[in-house]
Amino acid sequence: MEISIIDQFEEWHFDRMVCIGDEGAEPTVVARVGIVDDQGRRTLVNLPSNAGISPFHDVRSVEHVAYIGYGERLFVLDTKTDTLAGHRLDGYFGHMYDSGDFESLPAQLSLLATSASEVLAFSRNGELVWTQPNLGIDGVIVHAVDSRRIDGEGEFDPPGGWRKFTVSWDVGATD
Repeated sequence: MEISIIDQFEEWHFDRMVCIGDEGAEPTVVARVGIVDDQGRRTLVNLPSNAGISPFHDVRSVEHVAYIGYGERLFVLDTKTDTLAGHRLDGYFGHMYDSGDFESLPAQLSLLATSASEVLAFSRNGELVWTQPNLGIDGVIVHAVDSRRIDGEGEFDPPGGWRKFTVSWDVGATD
């Protein structure tokens, strides 16, 4: 599956469109994401202005699930079932990490995402498995993953006040 933020909307042809937002409301579209699934179906996802503001954005696909991090939200679209889930983040969207970043992600997980203060873990089907809050106040970065834990840093005293953390996969212990 291919996924990208679209710069030239007029030149992109799609089979279907997904508008994220409240039913009946037509929010201003601030970004568009194009997805081409394994069957060649082209989906355009419109991101609304009420998604919030972030200095970062990213899109990833893992098997049949598309992840869109933008503003203060993380959107998850299952392209097989057309199920869309939106997750409001604690602060702004930060980063996404998948098996391309860390080969040692546990088999049941497909993606880690960070916000200004938390780490979120997602299953192979795009379901939120757990969230670990209070890892920072102005950014969370994951540096390493192994079979037992996630190591990273969270910024508590900007600029530059980074503190290391370790989160175990059973999400109960942080150092």
